[in-house]
Amino acid sequence: MPDTVHSFAWRFGGPLGDLPTTLAWGLLGAAGLLGAAWIIFSYRRTLVILAPRPRIFLITLRLILWLGLLFALAGPTRIQSTYAAKSVRQLAVLVDQSASMTTPDNRRQRRSDDALRRWNSLSSAAAASYGVPQLFAFADTPEPVSITSTDATPELPATQTQLFSSIDSLLADAPPGGWGGIAVLTDGLDTSSAPQQNALAATANSALAAATPLYIVPGRNRYAGGPFLQFRELTLPAAVPPNSSFQLEITLDGFQSAPREVSLRLKVGDAWRAPETLQLAAGRRALVWSVELAAGPPGIIPIEIIADTARARAEVRVAAPESTRILYYQGALDWGYRFLADILHRDPAFTLTPIFNLTPADSAHRRSTAPGTLAALPESAAGYDAYDVVVLSNIVVRQLSATRQAALSAWVRGGGVLLFLAPDDAASRGFAGSELEKMLPVVFAPAAETPGEDPEVTAFRQRLRGVGGAHQAMEVSFARQALRAPRPPPLSVFAWEPRAVGLFGEELTESAPNFVNYARVLRAKPGAEVLARHPKDLGPESDEKAILLALQRYGRGQSAVMTSDALWRWKLHQPSDQRGVEKFWQNLFAWLARERAHSLRFERPPLQVEVGSEQIIRIAGAAGPVSVTVSNELAPQQPATHLSPAGDDQGARLFRWTPTAAGPWLLSASVGEGKAVRHWLDAAVTPRGEASGLPPDEALLRSLAERTGGAVLGDRPPPAWTGKSAEQQPVLLREASVPLWHQSWIFAVLLLCYCLELVLRRRLRLL
Repeated sequence: MPDTVHSFAWRFGGPLGDLPTTLAWGLLGAAGLLGAAWIIFSYRRTLVILAPRPRIFLITLRLILWLGLLFALAGPTRIQSTYAAKSVRQLAVLVDQSASMTTPDNRRQRRSDDALRRWNSLSSAAAASYGVPQLFAFADTPEPVSITSTDATPELPATQTQLFSSIDSLLADAPPGGWGGIAVLTDGLDTSSAPQQNALAATANSALAAATPLYIVPGRNRYAGGPFLQFRELTLPAAVPPNSSFQLEITLDGFQSAPREVSLRLKVGDAWRAPETLQLAAGRRALVWSVELAAGPPGIIPIEIIADTARARAEVRVAAPESTRILYYQGALDWGYRFLADILHRDPAFTLTPIFNLTPADSAHRRSTAPGTLAALPESAAGYDAYDVVVLSNIVVRQLSATRQAALSAWVRGGGVLLFLAPDDAASRGFAGSELEKMLPVVFAPAAETPGEDPEVTAFRQRLRGVGGAHQAMEVSFARQALRAPRPPPLSVFAWEPRAVGLFGEELTESAPNFVNYARVLRAKPGAEVLARHPKDLGPESDEKAILLALQRYGRGQSAVMTSDALWRWKLHQPSDQRGVEKFWQNLFAWLARERAHSLRFERPPLQVEVGSEQIIRIAGAAGPVSVTVSNELAPQQPATHLSPAGDDQGARLFRWTPTAAGPWLLSASVGEGKAVRHWLDAAVTPRGEASGLPPDEALLRSLAERTGGAVLGDRPPPAWTGKSAEQQPVLLREASVPLWHQSWIFAVLLLCYCLELVLRRRLRLL
């Protein structure tokens, strides 16, 4: 027989109903005290002087009325709870055997295998709480399984997964007293035509009405649908200067059931290049392929890439850049900046913005900002968008905070260019292990691994140790004067690597730069390109010559390190009519910034989109109103659609577009006359159903479990299964609540008090 338990509870009404109990009582108590104080105060001074007894009687009537209203708001309620007999309610185990759960991935693992493995580790705890479970398998409808182990559940042929209707059916066919709980082994993919949220709500309500919590055991594997290969991202500069080189990088995404080879073909201009073979491994993989391309005279270079069934089109505009914008940060006094600034100021193709920080970081006297300079480096990546190249020259680590290092890293990763000039060992080794070093192409030597100081300085220090008193001071004075005596420094010559000829051209590499000082770095990072080395000195950790100039790709941008001085001594040694230093720096900055586009361009445009899915198109580098059109290349007779602006975000113009049909589409953006860019993409219908390769819908599974009082199970049983058995857990069948304040006599008393107060106030001439 069911057990009925009577209890009492306060169920606050009105605006207090949604508040925590403690807060509701606090507000109610404060209201009671304030109301009582106001009632007493209002009857202390009346129009007619009252005797004490009438005054106390009127106050009492008003207090009864006020406390009665507060009593009604507190909502005293009698609760009648009916519990099922304290007998064991059996657990049902519902195993999803649809196609999405039984299709193996490239490792021959099924989602049902993963769910069963996890369930086997939980079955002993479930048996201790519920006894031997009843097993069911479902695809379209649930069917009982007459076996003792879930490992032998049959595979059921089905075209759909009826997850919610199967749970509803199991709840409807429950034994007397209902199920103690239902453990569902599934990936959460319901392929029926019913709206998912409506079906979830209906199933959750059915489980709550039956007092049956749902426990979800998700099944996972690497299945990604049928084999496919597509282009996910294409990295290409929108514009490059004439007679330069640029890099094309394509990211391929795909799933292969077995390893295979794919031929990749590239068309540049009107000529197809020799095909290359790509090795595709089994499983879901991303592959990056890149190539260096040459840009000739001004014009448009059309590019087409084909790999298997994937196809992508793009174009690069070859034109002289408006200006290379350089932000130069000077961290210490150095003659090199003067010569470098003179060189760049003479060429209108460069714009130089300097920042001088020539005082210690902790100095109380800061040098004032000169006209045409900035006060400090920006602290966000967006602060560097106005520049193409950032130069850090002669700085120490305390001058560059962690925030600014992170901002520089994010800016370079997004397409910026950083040149680090570090001709001093002591300064460069301070950046070992820093955020800045992570994006640079070399590894700096820590203090313990940096080669020792100059042997002449070491010998001089040893001589000082044996001298004392005034004689020591005199020797120090003479020694310092001797060390300060002007001696012509010997010049060393850059030893160019063969790669530098292909990057800079023979004109630059024929006249090798000359330098005096340089910093010794440990080694180049994997993937970095070393362009110049020392002609004689070896590196600290290898038999190769010391590195002078190196660069590497970092995200969409690139970073470079030049360990020599700024070559100003080379300028002093050259005849006045020689322009070797000038050509070197102008060519270096022009080459570094060749892919840094600050003109009109699409920012991170997609290559593959889903039909019916809204896309956000970002246009950057626009100085005026932008016109964006989209046209279907399969229907050239249809007019192009003009997109409406949708706001701005971090300097980019936003446009919204929803593809309406599958096939290739062309996006065109223009600003004024003659400034236009184009982008091609493909729209496709995303496959649905059992073979779609969609991942498990764990958000839906978690919502279903939480709404029914259950849980998503991992490798540990839920708290409800541990520490006690099902016999000690009475199940609530129904609950009835009777408001105690909702009584006719209570309202009659309150009305009587109010009427009596009005009558007395009338008789006492207070009204």
